[in-house]
Parts: sequence; structure tokens; C-alpha cells
Amino acid sequence: MTRTVLILLIGVLSSIGTSSAQEPIRFQGRWFSGVCASQIHGDGVSGFNKFGLTAGPLLVLSSKDKIWEWGLLYTQKGSRKVPNPKAGDYSTWRYRFTYVDVPLVRVWKPEPWWWFGLGVQPSLLLRAEEDFYSVGYSDLTTPSLRNVDVGLLAVLGLEYTDHLALEARLSQSALPISERPEAPVMRWDNFLMNMAIQAGVKILFGSN
Repeated sequence: MTRTVLILLIGVLSSIGTSSAQEPIRFQGRWFSGVCASQIHGDGVSGFNKFGLTAGPLLVLSSKDKIWEWGLLYTQKGSRKVPNPKAGDYSTWRYRFTYVDVPLVRVWKPEPWWWFGLGVQPSLLLRAEEDFYSVGYSDLTTPSLRNVDVGLLAVLGLEYTDHLALEARLSQSALPISERPEAPVMRWDNFLMNMAIQAGVKILFGSN
């Protein structure tokens, strides 16, 4: 994954430098903190019912006509089955998959006070956990997850003050993070894919 990220960053810098040779590249620091609501395709339940934390630094590279953003975000994803007492179902369980997201986003600013972006997001798996009996998390037993989740990302942001912004991020695995089971079983009836909505505040630092 490190090689892929470096290749992408080199491509971004080359793109900015080629398109605006007379314009200096500007660097701006950001810090993003918020919550993540997520679900997993293939676990037999639906809904963004698993909540976790997300936070980390971002770096904005910009020229006169192009803006790119790269970052490292610690993010807790997963899924949670919600009880349905009306149907006599009181069972609950949850997955927690902790990643370091490495988003690389092309950003457009139609107006100075808002922006949107599209990009790719490789994510490095730090830990995979399960809690099937409400006794606390333990290491995931099955299925086996891939170490890297290759995802797609969409971003929407609003500037609140000169140094603070509100931002939402929607990400989706582009490739499965697990194999498809030979036969569907409880909590794993198809290949798994992450889906997450991150919402939070972004602290804006100066440029040089």
C-alpha cells in the first residue's frame, strides 16, 4: 500500500506542476475529527448502526486551478445488528474493524465557502473484532479479512469560520474485503464490503 500511495502522490504533484508551471504549489494543514456511522455488505443486516471514531491529519496541495487532499485517518468501522422487540427478536451483535484510511481526493470549490471532492481511499486494517454475546470485543474468528481495503470516496464541506469547517465523507469498498463463503452462514452470507459515513469538524491551518 505504501508504494501505491507514493505513486499516487507523485502523480498528483506532477499534475499540479505541469498544469501551472508558473504558479507555486501551496501546502495547507488540516485536522479532521468526528464520528463514523457504518455498515457492512454481506453480514445479513442493514443500516448504518455501528458508530465509531475518526480522526487524523490532512494535507492540501493546491495551485491556481487544482486542489488535492491527502490524509491519514484513524477510523473505526463495522456493523451492528439492532434488536427488534416488536418481532420478538432481542438478539444483537456487532463487528468492529479499525483502519488507517489514506484518502487521496481531487477537490473542487465552486464558491470559497463550500467544496466537494472525489477520490480513492486505500485503508490499512489495524484490527478486526467481534462481539456476538454482548460481553465485549474479541479478535475476529471468521471470516478472514484482507489487510487492505481499496475504496472510493466522496466529500462535501462547508466553511464555518476562517479556521473551522464542517465536512461529511461517504466511502465504499471498491473491492471485497473477504472471500465469499462456500455456503451462507449467520453474519456472513456474501463477500464483505465496508460502507461508511464520516461527519465531523475540520480545523484549517495556514498556508505557506
